Amino acid sequence: MDRTTFCIRARLDAATLEAWIEAGYVRRELSEADLARALLVRDLVQDIGVNEDGVDVVLDLLDQLHEARGALRRALRVLAEEDRRLLERVRAAIAHGEG
Repeated sequence: MDRTTFCIRARLDAATLEAWIEAGYVRRELSEADLARALLVRDLVQDIGVNEDGVDVVLDLLDQLHEARGALRRALRVLAEEDRRLLERVRAAIAHGEG
């Protein structure tokens, strides 16, 4: 998406967007995922008062969570192909917080 549209949708000015790109909060491609991140960062900074270091921590944790969920989805897909009963046991354990 172009920068003007992105800034309007994220409710940011161009200078803030550029600073956030430089900080690594969003990518230059300005995808829908970047828009979601920008909205989150804006909320963290403007509404909650999180500082730059805090934003880095939150985004890093979210990235780790996203990667972990992707790994879990891939593992469940492999289980589904191999053993349906085992897949159901794993899903049940996940749903009930067994560990």
